[in-house]
Amino acid sequence: MKAKIIGAICAAAVSAVALVSVAAEQGKEGGVISLKASGIPHSALFGLSFDNGTGVAVGINGSVLTSKDGGETWEPEKQDATDLALLAVARRGTHTIAVGQLGSVIVESAPATWKKIDAGTEARFLSVSVNTSGVAVAGGEFGLLLGSNDGGETWASIAPNWADYADANVPGTGEPTVYAVYVSEAGAITVAGEFGLILRRDPGSEKWRVLNPVTGGTPTIFAIHIPEQPNGNSYAVGQAGEILISTDNGARWFRNKADTTSNFLGVTVAPGGRVVITGMRVMAASSNGGINWKFIEEGDTTTDWYQAVRTEKNTGQVMAVGHAGRIIRING
Repeated sequence: MKAKIIGAICAAAVSAVALVSVAAEQGKEGGVISLKASGIPHSALFGLSFDNGTGVAVGINGSVLTSKDGGETWEPEKQDATDLALLAVARRGTHTIAVGQLGSVIVESAPATWKKIDAGTEARFLSVSVNTSGVAVAGGEFGLLLGSNDGGETWASIAPNWADYADANVPGTGEPTVYAVYVSEAGAITVAGEFGLILRRDPGSEKWRVLNPVTGGTPTIFAIHIPEQPNGNSYAVGQAGEILISTDNGARWFRNKADTTSNFLGVTVAPGGRVVITGMRVMAASSNGGINWKFIEEGDTTTDWYQAVRTEKNTGQVMAVGHAGRIIRING
């Protein structure tokens, strides 16, 4: 099951061989989806991050695209640090880190200059987060969980003893794949993934708290949104239309499943209580903090996939990346 889930998300990274190119296009006037960039059919983008009006997207064959205008326009950025697929990226302050296949980690050491980092593993990374102080965490397959205190220059395992968190009644739950991670500005680390796992490590602590337990048969969580301020809603989305919402900074979660069996792969929150979820042949939005959901059925949203989705804070615009090297704005 693990191999099938990971393969479904990263199939384009494993099988495609084409580089991402950029062809900017204007979305149709008045539509929900505005296309900002696209590649060729077999290219793919998996990771997206914004900070202070600049954006970075990563994908197949080590492709990197950057934006200096909040995601309105994108340019390919040459990097020689790796040609392996990059599956996630995080930018905060002066720190930008991308991770991916076979333990790949690259950091932006100067503007438009990337260098390869030896993280001490060949396991696949699926997620990364960093704060402005350079505290970073990267998660991946079969319990991979590394931390950094210097913006991704050096890494060490911060994984708990996963056996302590396994479902005692279900064999094979002792090494959950970590699909989503988040580091707050205060240094709190939240991780989520297989079997409904959500754990948190508080600043200054070495102990992990269970926010949602590992439970055999529970849908995998592929993405999380944790607000920087504790008075906002937290969201976790995943397999077979799974949506979890917390109104108390993750202490308690309730399920508000959407009417779909498709996998949700990304989630973001925009101003005014707007929440947007992307996925495999599905896209959904809520205008009231996740109480009610409406499917976005326009263009390719029901036939292809979009993975990472982020809100550009300066403008409040929602952007997503996915199949065919596409970068879209999701209007609301």
